Amino acid sequence: MNSPTAIELINSRKLHIAQIREKAKKLFDSGIPGLQIASMISSSFDEFLESLAAETLAGFTKEQAKLIPKQGAMIAIGGTGRGEMAPYSDIDLLFLEEKSGTSDFNQFVNTFVQNCWDSKIQLGHSVRDVATCITLARQDPQIATPLVEARFLWGNESLFDRLVTQFKQRVLFSRRRKFIEGCLEARQEGWSEYGPPAQELEPDIKSSSGGLRDLHLIRWIGYARYGVKDIDSLRLKGALSKEDARSLKQAWEFLTRLRIDLHFSDGDEQDRLTKDEQLRIAEERGYTGSDKQRPVEQFMQEYFHYSSSLAAITRRFVAIERPRTLAEKTRDVVIGHRAEGMFYVGSDRIEVADRYVDRVCRDVESMLQLYKAAALYGVLPSPKIAEAIKDHLPDSPDELSERSAKSFIEIFKCKSALGPILRSMFQTGLLDLVIPQVTHIRDLLQFNQYHHFTVDEHTLRAVEAVTRFEEDQGPAGAAYREIRHQEVLHLAVLLHDIGKGMGGDHSEIGADIAIEVGTRLRMPVYQIEQVSLLVKLHLVMADIAFRRDITDPELLVNFCRQIGSPDVLRMLYTLTIADVSAVGPGTWTSWKANLLTELFDRCLVILSGKRYVYDEQQRIQETRLKVTKCLAERGEDKGTLDWVTVQLAGFSAYYLTCTPPEQIADDLQIMERISDKGVEVIASWDEQTNSMEYRVVSAEKEIQSGCFHKMAGVLTAKRLEILSADINTSASGIIIDSYRVVDPDYTDEPPQSRVDEIANALRSVLSGETSVEELFIRNSRFGSTTNANPVSELPQLVKIDNDSSDSRTIFDVFATNRPGLLYTLTLALYDMHVSIDMAKISTHFDQVIDVFYVQEQDGKRIRTAERLQEIKDGLQRALDDFDSQEHQKFERGSTLTLKKS
Repeated sequence: MNSPTAIELINSRKLHIAQIREKAKKLFDSGIPGLQIASMISSSFDEFLESLAAETLAGFTKEQAKLIPKQGAMIAIGGTGRGEMAPYSDIDLLFLEEKSGTSDFNQFVNTFVQNCWDSKIQLGHSVRDVATCITLARQDPQIATPLVEARFLWGNESLFDRLVTQFKQRVLFSRRRKFIEGCLEARQEGWSEYGPPAQELEPDIKSSSGGLRDLHLIRWIGYARYGVKDIDSLRLKGALSKEDARSLKQAWEFLTRLRIDLHFSDGDEQDRLTKDEQLRIAEERGYTGSDKQRPVEQFMQEYFHYSSSLAAITRRFVAIERPRTLAEKTRDVVIGHRAEGMFYVGSDRIEVADRYVDRVCRDVESMLQLYKAAALYGVLPSPKIAEAIKDHLPDSPDELSERSAKSFIEIFKCKSALGPILRSMFQTGLLDLVIPQVTHIRDLLQFNQYHHFTVDEHTLRAVEAVTRFEEDQGPAGAAYREIRHQEVLHLAVLLHDIGKGMGGDHSEIGADIAIEVGTRLRMPVYQIEQVSLLVKLHLVMADIAFRRDITDPELLVNFCRQIGSPDVLRMLYTLTIADVSAVGPGTWTSWKANLLTELFDRCLVILSGKRYVYDEQQRIQETRLKVTKCLAERGEDKGTLDWVTVQLAGFSAYYLTCTPPEQIADDLQIMERISDKGVEVIASWDEQTNSMEYRVVSAEKEIQSGCFHKMAGVLTAKRLEILSADINTSASGIIIDSYRVVDPDYTDEPPQSRVDEIANALRSVLSGETSVEELFIRNSRFGSTTNANPVSELPQLVKIDNDSSDSRTIFDVFATNRPGLLYTLTLALYDMHVSIDMAKISTHFDQVIDVFYVQEQDGKRIRTAERLQEIKDGLQRALDDFDSQEHQKFERGSTLTLKKS
């Protein structure tokens, strides 16, 4: 019988691997626990590797075949060594050689590795002798930690035993603290000052906080401290409580099965739990949802229940088992002191002597006394006492004692330490006893594209953000430091999202809960009312600043009437900044800061007793003076105050009070030199927001009608995402429009060639040389980044506001962000003979919100109900058509049916 060919051998190995995965898939589909499946996959690959080693060895001479297994060993390390492989996991191997450069063994390794790659196995491997392994492991925790999991597979077992013995002696036990510090340093990359980062809403179930890597960290530190790695052995050693051991096992099983699911779904190694995968899994696992939670939110709340529990146990385990350095011990001795008889305050923690632990943990009142002392000294309870509090939590009292309520409010008067103190209280569960409603937001997910974190984590981050204003030198810091009762603000921040996930308007629900909480805490009635009002209005200030004309007197007066006092305004201002900042990276920008601060300043004038109209006129006059000065410094002869006043006639109060004087001076210089037929485009890059502003100035009378939708069309055709738009026309008829955009084709500032391309396209369309539809035809990529099935699944709505402004009607359009949306809407308004006076575009707050301030062509707001409904229906129809099958074809470039502008 002929020997199999190389191709036949490779195909046989591939079939073997496919059979392992097929068997695992059958076990998975039949509901077998994930850990059992991972164990089966691991043992099956062990057999495969041993078989492949035998096959590889058969290709050598008999003499070599006898020597090679003695010259080295094949050792499973890392995840392979742990025996918890997923279907498409990499295989981690260490080829341990007797001495460096053994030619026969090295030749065997090279052939074996090639056979693995031919079999489509993703292999991570190294070839080292014992001495090299130990040297490198002492230097690099990324090399040391995989060796903790080392497991013999094939070859010289005595060589493996020698490695394990020397590893324990020279890497672990003789330098235990250094090894543990190395493990923590590797794991803590990117962690905040107070622990791992929050659970991401698209987490990596292996490496994100609360992922499988936290379990590995417990194994590594447990092995260094106690010489054992598994959960049960650590429990028997007293390193883990029975409850924590049970929670770790549950999380381990949940995450392992989930990881296997992701691998099978992707057909490759995949550990990222994307929103698409969340939707799929929630459906496949039969989550039914409720009127308050979608199925996917129920699934993710279960995920975060396990991951947050795992993260919390890991933090406590690390804090307790991490040896303190000599410097830390010395610092405690030097600056440590007794407090209140039974507390010892060190440099970074407050400790309780063993004989007082029962007294501190006997009831909520005593526990709060400890946390009050910790807040006073700006430290946290030691890991040992925090663990004791968690283990001795009583039932939530129906009513808080006066002393408990007072201690809790005292905690909220602290600043820099409040964030970490509340985190600790939340992690121990004490916060739930004081405010039972907090339990509801634990691990609560909002399934949308705006929020980055769970509700509980977002809330704690908001508290940390607001207390940082104490050191802030900007307007937020100044406002924060002037607040008389900061504890009211801090409590409002903690409660601002407490009503989420309960059905209905979470601000209204939260306001009612705030009254319950304030009453439970025995606060004065006026402070309870302030907390409730802040929770109720916590979205309103951002809504006005980002979506409304903040120069409109009636709008401002009505808003100020709701607020009632300068102190509440300061609290709402700082709460709003903290709320937006805590949503996720990049959500708080200089553009938002400027708008919100401008709104705050204007409202503060009203609430401080000065007449607003006088103040606005004063601000406009100050702007004229600053522009005049700026022009004089540039040597402009015409730049007198009278000349500037005439030139700025017709511009909106919004433009005159919200545009920097230097920019207005630039605009006036362009207006002066521009010809009757000229179109000038000025581009400027904002590094803070990674966005480009295109400022278009034109004196062309013929383009004034419909110029907004034409410019929006140009920018859309060039694949730019429009963040904001500002429209202005001088009394002499010169247009100054500003568009802030993001260019997805470039991660940094676009090159000058790209800027010139956009500017030339704007000039060409506005001058009539090119039409918008011709640009769309040339740019076939239009729409290529569109997500046809938006994750948020929020309804697309058109709302009318005919009350906020005396001169203009406001249309709010809520829609999914897609290329071409703004162009479609502005074209629809143009076709309905509506003039757009101002537009504000927001691409955050859960979905796109395009706001249009419009007038009839006679310069007045929309007057009749019939006309309002006509325009609303037209916009809604444009939205519906935009999402129709015909538009999807248009996006793909197969058809093009744009109206002539």
